[in-house]
Amino acid sequence: MGMGAEERPEKRPPWVKIHGRVIDVAKFRHPGGNIIELFYGMDATTAFEQFHGHSKASFKMMRTLPTKEVDASEIPEQPEAHVTAMSEMMTSWRERGLFKPRPIVSGIYGLLVTLVIAASVYFSPSLPVLSGLVVGTAWAHCGFLQHMGGHREWGVRYSFLWQNYFEGLLKGSSSSWWRNRHNKHHAKTNVIGEDGDLRTTPFFAWDPTLAKKVPDWSLRTQAFTFLPALGAYVFLFALTTRKYSVVKRLWHEVALMVAHYVLFYAGARAAGASLGALATYYCVGYAWQGIYLGFFFGLSHFAIERVPSTATWLESSMIGTIDWGGSSAFLGYVSGFLNIQIEHHMAPQMPMENLRQIRGDCKQLAERFGLPYREVTFAEAVRLMMYGLYETGRDELQLRADRRKFTRTQAVMGAANAVIECVKAD
Repeated sequence: MGMGAEERPEKRPPWVKIHGRVIDVAKFRHPGGNIIELFYGMDATTAFEQFHGHSKASFKMMRTLPTKEVDASEIPEQPEAHVTAMSEMMTSWRERGLFKPRPIVSGIYGLLVTLVIAASVYFSPSLPVLSGLVVGTAWAHCGFLQHMGGHREWGVRYSFLWQNYFEGLLKGSSSSWWRNRHNKHHAKTNVIGEDGDLRTTPFFAWDPTLAKKVPDWSLRTQAFTFLPALGAYVFLFALTTRKYSVVKRLWHEVALMVAHYVLFYAGARAAGASLGALATYYCVGYAWQGIYLGFFFGLSHFAIERVPSTATWLESSMIGTIDWGGSSAFLGYVSGFLNIQIEHHMAPQMPMENLRQIRGDCKQLAERFGLPYREVTFAEAVRLMMYGLYETGRDELQLRADRRKFTRTQAVMGAANAVIECVKAD
């Protein structure tokens, strides 16, 4: 099934369709922020079930909102069978207990990461670069662990506490900022203009649309500079996340950030680290964390097709992501389960350790509706991502060269015609 990547009009009617009812949300202030606007004027049933399926209060709140009369022609064409199939599958997965937390397995995972961080601090005085690489890897895994909390894999009561521990205390960042950004990534996976994770311009692009926003010099080198450049994004986000917490007055997050630096500074100094060693430790850790996280995220997202904003949840999950080495538990933990993204996007609140159990169901759904279910090897995923950068840059540069050549030819022909007209006039 071919999917275009066109963007929806900016002005959208403030209503959503959930479980067959068109709901007027013009005066509704969504507790989760403006993410609801991404579903204005279209069916939001599956999105509601994915984000709020755990919450009785959300269903109760939805029932209080007014119904709106809308002409059927105003509703974007979306396969109703996709919505029904997703609802049935979600019900089946819940009945099988696949959404129940896995505290022992993830708890052991989290404890090991915490101990690795402690060890890196201890050795930072004598081995600041190596310790930086170790803590960068551990911080990347803190990102994977807080990801579990951000998706409420630990249940309503404990998920955000879990997330704040790994994202706030151990990483020194903002859980709320992450949820605001990441939920939109799931809501509109690989939709240009709506999925914030596609904002890689003006430096990198994997598709013809975004390539138009990248300058020539970057298109020529992007296949070679992408991985090193990932080392800078944690430094940039460090500013963005802190600003977010202050502007939003999330003082508990600000306190966790301060506690993070106090804890690491006190630990490193107690171990005998100089300020230079501590700075090296942090800079190497930040840079390596960015490369580690960005590399594994990119394998299953960046080089994949773009989808239209009106795609159903089923379509965007199947078309906008791929799996690589999806049957391997080892690769799952190494990559924070970024190797099994089709299933994660189908059911983002399902514990990561359970995702392999629904691979068969997802394959059947893809076959039933004629959608792709793409699984590749690790090597193939790397080639797809890196060669995709090279190919996109090469093709766009060729188009620009042809355009400039055509423009020059037009100019020469225009001048020649002008001379000919002058001669005729004489």
